[in-house]
Amino acid sequence: MFKKILLTVAGVVLIALIGFVGFAWWSLQPKVEPLSLPDGLIALSDSTGQSLLKDADAKMDYTLLSEHLESQELRSYCGVASSVTVLKSLGRSLDQSTFFDVDSTDLKSQFDVMINGMTLTELAAFLTAHNTVVDINHADAIAVDEFREIVRDNLQEPDNFILVNYQREVLGQRRVGHISPIAAYDEESDLVLILDTASYNYPPTWVPLMQLHSAMATTDSASGKARGFVEVSSIH
Repeated sequence: MFKKILLTVAGVVLIALIGFVGFAWWSLQPKVEPLSLPDGLIALSDSTGQSLLKDADAKMDYTLLSEHLESQELRSYCGVASSVTVLKSLGRSLDQSTFFDVDSTDLKSQFDVMINGMTLTELAAFLTAHNTVVDINHADAIAVDEFREIVRDNLQEPDNFILVNYQREVLGQRRVGHISPIAAYDEESDLVLILDTASYNYPPTWVPLMQLHSAMATTDSASGKARGFVEVSSIH
């Protein structure tokens, strides 16, 4: 009798555990839900967005990034998808699973990234582990004018890329920190093109550079530091 009770309890516990794991995995999956853009943001697919791209002063990275753009496989994988997009644009061969196959014990675990995503510093650490040169910038330590100059210069040169870490809410989107590559800059309108890795929610989008800087200058509660951006290039 006692053995039967134990087996019954063990069965219930196992079913509950399987259910919990299944729910947890389901909660990590992206929710395919196209969302409208707030005022001031322009979808690349719009006629205005296409005109901006045609006339943009700095768009050297656009073709490569758009060819290799990854949509994040999990809600927390914006840093992973952004990194894979850039690394593939630099000629590397990998995907969002093999991204974690690096020889380093100092990096955040894949499980931790799945649950909590990445901070700007952790993003830089992963990219460095993939043998790239990474320049990390926290937005509270860099003025808008300097950021504008870096963006303009970077997007006029080949083989280096910018990933931005920002708070969506400042752009009028959902309240969540996010990471994506930028692919073009139009000086006349002062708009920058973000290739959003959450493509199941948002399209590639033109955003005001000053507003993006403000979105990066927010504090990431996971690190206690301001968000910002990284510049990434190959080791020569």
